[in-house]
Amino acid sequence: MLRVPLRTSQLLFVTPFAVVALLLLTTSTTFAQTASAVQSPDSPASQTYPEKPPSDPFKARLIPRDSKIYIAPIKSEDPNKPQAEGFESYLAAALRKKDVPLIIVADRSQADFIIEGSADQKGAGTAKKILLGDFRKSTSASITVTNLRTGVVAYADSSDRASANRGLRSSAEKLAKYLKKKIEDDEKKR
Repeated sequence: MLRVPLRTSQLLFVTPFAVVALLLLTTSTTFAQTASAVQSPDSPASQTYPEKPPSDPFKARLIPRDSKIYIAPIKSEDPNKPQAEGFESYLAAALRKKDVPLIIVADRSQADFIIEGSADQKGAGTAKKILLGDFRKSTSASITVTNLRTGVVAYADSSDRASANRGLRSSAEKLAKYLKKKIEDDEKKR
């Protein structure tokens, strides 16, 4: 290994960056530890489930037709915004439009499954507008469908649209389409 001695001017240039990197690393580690220590009472880690999951992995991840499902408030991926811009409504509408065989309920206590997730929408950047002439927004969303009786994550998916014609609606419709496909594929496997 070849070693090159550093000059004093190079050390002065490297040192501030090393200090900033160390400071950021320490701060992010402290924040992560604090965030994991403080959990809300509704967080999945603090819940107990009334039933034991089936030992068969296929049965554990099964979402039966006409199950009752509750759509929890969808969080934003941007830490400056507490909630996504109405993604729950887009998702509920997409479930209806794509004829997903689930019953959406407004009360979590009546539900068999819960949909949780995050979503975000960003406008087109200047370079994308000028170089490509593309003014469409970029959207990303992810969902998990969890069985409220066993705590098993029955389904999870994400959507990332670089140029979505209809913004978050496009992502919601993609997620609904693949959820319907999962339910229909499970029925065929029985």
